[in-house]
Amino acid sequence: MNVKNILIVSDNNTERISELNFIAEQFVSEKDNIDAIIFAKDGEELNVKIHKVYGIKELPVNSVNTVADLAKNYDLILTSGYVGASLGGILVYKLGASCVFGVNEIDYDNFIFKHSAYGDKAIIEYKPNKLPLLILIKERNFEQSLPSYENSEIEWVDVEKAVEVVEEKPIEKEVELDKSKIVVGGGRGVGSKEGFEVLKKLASLLNGVVGASRAAVDNGWMPHQYQIGQSGTMLSANLYFAFGISGATQHLSGIKNVKCVVAINTDEEAPIFKRARYNIISDWKEFATALINQLEGEKNG
Repeated sequence: MNVKNILIVSDNNTERISELNFIAEQFVSEKDNIDAIIFAKDGEELNVKIHKVYGIKELPVNSVNTVADLAKNYDLILTSGYVGASLGGILVYKLGASCVFGVNEIDYDNFIFKHSAYGDKAIIEYKPNKLPLLILIKERNFEQSLPSYENSEIEWVDVEKAVEVVEEKPIEKEVELDKSKIVVGGGRGVGSKEGFEVLKKLASLLNGVVGASRAAVDNGWMPHQYQIGQSGTMLSANLYFAFGISGATQHLSGIKNVKCVVAINTDEEAPIFKRARYNIISDWKEFATALINQLEGEKNG
């Protein structure tokens, strides 16, 4: 499929834009053929070095017609995050475009887009046969390429305000699991809130953060914002300790991008062992305590 020009549609987030830009650069050799629509908040400035940038200071839901009109001349539209979730479906309808949602892998040479299904037990491949095409990607599954076009042109676009924000309350997260490089996770086997206090101490010594399986969250041992998996946070950590976690399908999906998994469990048949690089058959607390003592000894010695 011959893609001549590409439009990135995103909020003003450097990581998201860079991930979408990396994909765009695989399809076109000239940076002049990559443009963007960026949603920014009031007071935000755009420092996006892409050929042509259309800036919109409004909610995506208020911008459907404007975005559709701007996007109609592009072969490939790339989007992600809440912007993609808000606009993807309606843009496909208005543009009469092909679409693939939830993309986490691309065969660029053969124009095949893939996404995982059934808790990562299957991979579905799509080969679109017409343009325009809208792709909604799963974040943090692709490399990043910071846009570097030297003579970017930014045009602010006004849109009709059909929906107005009545009140906006920012939620302060205690932890950002998706950005943490070292995560210490606990599951049903940890057994209690007190057990997670041990894991918090270990995480602190490792300069990491604590996470939890769905079972641990459902039992009230940790808040939902600490949950790892399909219904929680998808990790991209360098190192993940799984204490007392059996390895349910939805949890394994949440750690598929972790570089190194260390699993500690007394059940030799636990599914988590098939994903881990290091399998340790041990009582979770004995191992965690030994590791804490070792780290404290090194710190104090």
